[in-house]
Amino acid sequence: MKPYIIREPKKDEILRTIKVFLSAFGRTSYNQLEEEKKVWLSLIKENIARFLIALTDDKIIGAGGLFLYQEVASIGYMGVLSEYRSQGVGTAIFNNLMQIGLNLGIKTTILFASKLGEPIYKKYGFQGSYYADMYFLPKVVPKIDMKEKELKEINFLPDWLVNLDREAMGFNRTKYLKTRLVLGAKILIVENEGYALVSKILSQVRLGPIIAKNMDTAIHLIKRSISLGAEHLIIPTHPLLQNNLFSLLQLTKRGEPNLKMFYGQEISGKLQYLYAIGTYGKG
Repeated sequence: MKPYIIREPKKDEILRTIKVFLSAFGRTSYNQLEEEKKVWLSLIKENIARFLIALTDDKIIGAGGLFLYQEVASIGYMGVLSEYRSQGVGTAIFNNLMQIGLNLGIKTTILFASKLGEPIYKKYGFQGSYYADMYFLPKVVPKIDMKEKELKEINFLPDWLVNLDREAMGFNRTKYLKTRLVLGAKILIVENEGYALVSKILSQVRLGPIIAKNMDTAIHLIKRSISLGAEHLIIPTHPLLQNNLFSLLQLTKRGEPNLKMFYGQEISGKLQYLYAIGTYGKG
């Protein structure tokens, strides 16, 4: 193939970059791209994300993102157009993202790997943590015999929520969550027990994360999210989270599991509180 370069996208290249990312995963519908552009630009402006693109002859052929949470970073939004795969483009983007993290003093980098990606990342030095599976939610809210809890929708981050999120994840995501709120996400809470983030991205209602101290709270949050149009959620399958969400909520598995992996210092959180993650980037 022709030589290519790796660099950060210019402001007027963001829309093209999003289209390339979507095309890399077989998505040809480009609804609400302007809304997604606002998300990317806000993440860049707030220094929450750094994006890279690969170009050849001014054509964007691949993209990737590094999301920053103080001393922790995650890699996602990775994609290369099908006709340019197996030629080192994705590896070049990944290596450059890792170098950005090292230059910023990042101590832990996390990502979600497909079965094909696992051995590649292990060779790089990543270690496995737990698998996560995506499930379709039912279109109708299931009837579950359980004691009702008071559920609210809020547009701010109370201290207990910030602390609960930090306990569960093992690092501080306050700036990211505030940005998601500014961009129109909804936060559902059961006071002092748990919360769920519901956001609309590229015409899809995304549910996650869901962080709760008990399964009853998690189910209440999921039920309300279904009524708001949520279509799927991503559930971690670590041994600390013992639940029967699958049967109670009539979930349908979608695709293959992805392995959460980390590079650098291992993060210590309370995984038993983590009922669903927001998203993952397959690689």
